[in-house]
Amino acid sequence: MEAVCIGVGVPLTVADDAAGAGASSSDLLLVDAAVGGQAVPRGAVVVALADQPEAWETAARHAASAVVVLPHAAAWLAELISRSATPEVAVALGRVYGVVGATGGVGATTLACWLAAHVAAAGTATALIDGDPLGAGVDLALGEEAVDGLRWPELNQFSGAVAADQLWTAMPRVDELRYLSWDRHGSHATTVPAATVVAALRGAAAVQVVDLSRADLERQARWCDAVVVVTPRTVRGVLAAEHTARRCGAVPAVTVLAGVDVADLEPRVLAESVGVPCVATIAFDPRVPEHLDAGTVLRRARRPRHAKALAAILRAVEGL
Repeated sequence: MEAVCIGVGVPLTVADDAAGAGASSSDLLLVDAAVGGQAVPRGAVVVALADQPEAWETAARHAASAVVVLPHAAAWLAELISRSATPEVAVALGRVYGVVGATGGVGATTLACWLAAHVAAAGTATALIDGDPLGAGVDLALGEEAVDGLRWPELNQFSGAVAADQLWTAMPRVDELRYLSWDRHGSHATTVPAATVVAALRGAAAVQVVDLSRADLERQARWCDAVVVVTPRTVRGVLAAEHTARRCGAVPAVTVLAGVDVADLEPRVLAESVGVPCVATIAFDPRVPEHLDAGTVLRRARRPRHAKALAAILRAVEGL
């Protein structure tokens, strides 16, 4: 590290405590991956050697902005340090909202696509993140499966720095919406540093909407600032929503009613039963399945009744 800093003419200050250094300085904060259980300030850059694979877990657990593996990424780190010496390069970290179904087949992927597209249409830098390796790829829902661009499997065993600007440029887009999708088979699902990528993208996207995996919710919820639990209008749906909200741990959760009105369920009853606010109702739309198959599902989000519900959801999670 000292050699890199000397090379770019920027002084290096060494501190024993990462949290203390972060609280007392506005400079670029580099944290040794070997700190282990110590607190790592949010937005710090974790520095590791090639034989320290735990760096990815450390970065994900503390929402670090990047992981740098030396000596491979020394040139990129030198550029980052050089840019950090200029005050105007400071970047505010974006927000991450997760969407998960209380049960399967309730439309969580559709709602994630709609929310992300709604935010992007307002001119906000937005990314739709596919969090479910077993879902055959959110690009199918977008009708983008044949479009070239970065996808999760290409980040398999990604080493060096996760640079937000480079990721952002490589991600494919639909209109103004960027997205990162799995492939049809969830290739390399266990070796892709997904948590670190989502954390790094906070530096490029003002909002990320993550289509969360129900099977991996406890871990993935920690990526998020808030989680939207999509709940069917059934007794089973209410019970599942209560369990799903608890699985989010300390991350704030809200519910949204969706699907056919089987049990004549009111938002107030859902909120009382689950213990978290019910912030919107998505009107049942029988044409959504055909649009999903056709890859045109974003068109349905523009309908006034859906747009009104999406705006209500976003207002709710922005306040958490």
